[in-house]
Amino acid sequence: MSFKTILITGANGGIGFATTKLFLQKGYSVFAHYFRSNDRLKTLNSKNLEIFKSDLSQPENAKKVFSRCLEKYKKLDVLFNNAGTLSISENIESIKQKDFDYVLSVNLKASFALSQLALKHMKKNKGGRIINISSIGVKYGGNPISAHYTISKAAVEAMTKLFAKAGALDNVLVNAVRVGLTDTSFLNLNSTKDILKRIDLIPLKRLADPKEIATSIYFLASEESSYISGSILTVAGGE
Repeated sequence: MSFKTILITGANGGIGFATTKLFLQKGYSVFAHYFRSNDRLKTLNSKNLEIFKSDLSQPENAKKVFSRCLEKYKKLDVLFNNAGTLSISENIESIKQKDFDYVLSVNLKASFALSQLALKHMKKNKGGRIINISSIGVKYGGNPISAHYTISKAAVEAMTKLFAKAGALDNVLVNAVRVGLTDTSFLNLNSTKDILKRIDLIPLKRLADPKEIATSIYFLASEESSYISGSILTVAGGE
């Protein structure tokens, strides 16, 4: 089975943009969602790229994004739930409910809603891929000052396994990539980190390049991963 259309959320960010570029190079039609900026996406001159702005913290917008994607391409083969956000508090006790709700709305609820829509569509077509993005923080328990982020990603991993079970008989394979520290602007959102000390804890002693994450996404979207579902693929430099 050949998969040739993909919906990527958060496509203007570091990992999202690298993934968009790679899938375009591989001949895919890409529906690229973004929220705040599309400056990088606008540099990609491709007839196979559709760019769409939406705030996925609002529950009704997941359906709008999915509907627009199908209007454009008629069929969706791969969903990459990549959009994410992070906020930092002084400590775990001071995390505000509104911040907790916002992080979970973007990182978890939007991914869940899009996965529901994609699963229903892909089951009718007897095949597809759903790929979620997680964090190495889930393995180690994360940092209390960004507990809501780690909680959202732990839930994404559980969601991945549940959707994998639901899609198995119809060849809808669902996996997640547990990403280590990656050289993107997202890393700078947590300015409390001593980045050099943190890098020293990574066995490979460096950050990931977004392209390295993108290749793992492509692998999970390809026929080479045809017997992989419900898995959490760690791409974290040995952590």
